Amino acid sequence: MYAILDIETTGGKYNEEGITEIAIYKFDGHNVVDQFISLVNPERPIQPFVVNLTGINNEMLRQAPKFYEVAKRIIEITDGCIMVAHNALFDNRILTTEFDRLGYAFEKETLCTVELSKKLIPDMPSYSLGKLVKALGIPLTDRHRAQGDAKATVALFKMLLTKDTSKEIVTESLRKDPKRQLEPKLLNIIKETPSEAGNVLYIGKRNKKKKKK
Repeated sequence: MYAILDIETTGGKYNEEGITEIAIYKFDGHNVVDQFISLVNPERPIQPFVVNLTGINNEMLRQAPKFYEVAKRIIEITDGCIMVAHNALFDNRILTTEFDRLGYAFEKETLCTVELSKKLIPDMPSYSLGKLVKALGIPLTDRHRAQGDAKATVALFKMLLTKDTSKEIVTESLRKDPKRQLEPKLLNIIKETPSEAGNVLYIGKRNKKKKKK
């Protein structure tokens, strides 16, 4: 079973974004068997460029449920599912960060339709969702809105499953907890940094705590 999702966010600093809209389609490999779509009050301002991109503004979200109010429904609809998204590293990071704020460990195996598309449909001029589905003849309405993008991702994933008849590529592409993995940009920094004995490279945040006297 798969949970195919798309998330819109406020934008902003890394790991400080908030969810503004989420759409999840529960997919059994052939049909959508359940769905959850909702605006979300992120309790923080939306970046102006995101408002221009999505059309979602702070006023629209004033009466929307906060994340903790939809968290149970998200857990229920994704239970026992592999998470699927176009750029799954981003969507899963955002979702697990929200659950981290609630003190809940939300960890799922994930599949990325960008990666799968590159393997199963090589040599496409672009793998952005909008350009890719247009080239493949998949309808896409409400671009940069969670429901429209998630629905197009369902159709794309269904096509990818059909092309991967042995399911070998899908199986090999599964990732466990990609939120905890380093971003490609950070991996490049590590790769390009010369190794020197005695020096330790640390990437992350350190919480400063005062020592008790």
